[in-house]
Amino acid sequence: MVQAGPKKTIFLVEDDVFMIELFAKAAVEAGFNVENAQTGKEALEKIPLCNPDLIVLDLILPDQNGFEVLRQIRRQSGGPLRKVLILSNLYELKDIDEAKRLGAIEYLMKANTSLPEIIQKINAALAI
Repeated sequence: MVQAGPKKTIFLVEDDVFMIELFAKAAVEAGFNVENAQTGKEALEKIPLCNPDLIVLDLILPDQNGFEVLRQIRRQSGGPLRKVLILSNLYELKDIDEAKRLGAIEYLMKANTSLPEIIQKINAALAI
């Protein structure tokens, strides 16, 4: 689905270069601008500068865990203002509960979710 009006910006926090390339291609084809970071530190520096409409966050990052990144995103924005979708291979109930508690609007398992499904979830999240 191609967006009408100004393009929305999706910020992907993911350390896997192949996943970044696949996601960026699918998101651009769907009409989004895409920014990314490969570490939590890089994400926390870039997110305030590009002011994305939605953040797609992996929980397993090389420098810190995604839950800490999510906590810091919440502190930066002064609360649950930024829409965050979790895309991770951590899929235990405790992880899902923690992500929801921290304000994630969606939790998707990488291995079980196709790129078209991810784009569909992004469109739904942006419509909220």
